[in-house]
Amino acid sequence: MCTLTIIETPGGTGYRVVHARDEQRDRSEAIGPTARTLRSGLVVECPTDPDAGGTWVATTKDGVCTGVLNVNIPDNGRAPATKSRGEIPLAIIDAPDLESRLKVLEGMDLTAYAPHTAFAVEMTDDGLRVLITRWDGLELRLLRDPSEFFTPVVVASSGLGDEIVQDRLPLFEEMVRHDPTPAHQDDYHRHRWEDRPEESVLMSREDARTVSITTVEFEQGWERPRMRYEALEEGDPSVDPVGAGLLQ
Repeated sequence: MCTLTIIETPGGTGYRVVHARDEQRDRSEAIGPTARTLRSGLVVECPTDPDAGGTWVATTKDGVCTGVLNVNIPDNGRAPATKSRGEIPLAIIDAPDLESRLKVLEGMDLTAYAPHTAFAVEMTDDGLRVLITRWDGLELRLLRDPSEFFTPVVVASSGLGDEIVQDRLPLFEEMVRHDPTPAHQDDYHRHRWEDRPEESVLMSREDARTVSITTVEFEQGWERPRMRYEALEEGDPSVDPVGAGLLQ
């Protein structure tokens, strides 16, 4: 349950990733961004899910960003998951480029993981490059080839079923794609349909809500990306109207 957007920053010299994390209300509160040293010695910055130990977005000082979103689809005969999808961003971030990250995914035993969308972003001298894959439990598909010309990205999922929240995509077209500025991107991630809070980008329903918004910004020439983690307060009417009603 999440909404991901990726835009190129004005001038085409950087990128901006915004990852809104939707979770069950009984899930433990996440740990904000900290430095984590991988077995290879690579130091990454990422928030952490204390229940499973993984993350949904990670960065390196060189400006690489990786992440994962849930995919919620009907049973298709896939095997039960035995590992956390939160391992995926850390498994692919250590590769030298996007093509190598794709090869890492192709070489993994993904049957151990529930369906998910994985992404990776990097800035090169030739511009912004993005890799997006989708694992449905049976097959890995390439959704965004790194060689493709960059266009703004939006991916949406929901525990109610991903098909329920696909109205978030035309909303992105309306609010962001034709003028992809940071302000419009932030407005999109704060959007809520008053009559459909359970389907909104800023989601709120009885058993789940948008718990945080993680923003990663990077420009060529910066020493490292800037990661901002915003935890959203449960029961705050401005971000969780259904939760506010439950607390009354």
